[in-house]
Amino acid sequence: MHNGHVHLAKEAIEQLKLRKLLVIPTFEPPHKAAKLLSFDTRMDMCVQAFNGISDKCEVTISDIERKMGGVSYTINTIRELARQFPGEQFYLLIGGDMLFSFKAWFKYESILKESKVCAVARGGDNFTDMLEFAAEIGRIKVLPTSIVDVSSTEIRRRIADGGDISELVPRKVAEYIAANDLYRG
Repeated sequence: MHNGHVHLAKEAIEQLKLRKLLVIPTFEPPHKAAKLLSFDTRMDMCVQAFNGISDKCEVTISDIERKMGGVSYTINTIRELARQFPGEQFYLLIGGDMLFSFKAWFKYESILKESKVCAVARGGDNFTDMLEFAAEIGRIKVLPTSIVDVSSTEIRRRIADGGDISELVPRKVAEYIAANDLYRG
C-alpha cells in the first residue's frame, strides 16, 4: 500500500461523498504472475495505510476475497458485496493504469452494469486520454485530482537497493515493511 492508494481513497471519499469505503486486498489476482506477499501481510499493510484517513467516512479493510477463495475476479466480489449489502450502490475505484486495460477484465460489461466505476490518474496517466477512453467505454467516471506518481515496483526496487521509501508510502507502512524485513532480495 502506497501513497497513491491512500490519495485515491481520500479523493473518492471527498468527491463521491462516500459514507463507507471498503479496501479489499486481492486474494488471488488473475492478472499477476509475480508472487505476492501473503494475504495476511497485505491485509496488515492495508490497516497501517488506511487507518484513520477520514473522519467523514467509515474505512474498513475487508477480507471478502479470502473468504470467497479462488481467483479474485472483480465481478464476483461485486456480486458477493451486493448479496451482503442488498440495495447499496457500489463504486469500484481504479487507477488510470487499470482503466486502460479495463476492456480485458473478466466480464467488464457486467462490472459496468453492477457498479459505478471511477478512475483516478496516476503518474504517467494523461487526464485527457483517460476522459476519452472512459467515454469510449461508457459508464466510467474519471475523477479530477492531482496525480500521485508512485508505483509498487519502484517501492520494491528501492527497498531491494537499500533506498529510502519514506515519501512513497505512509509512515506506518514503511515501519511495517522495515520491522518485517519485506522486499529485501
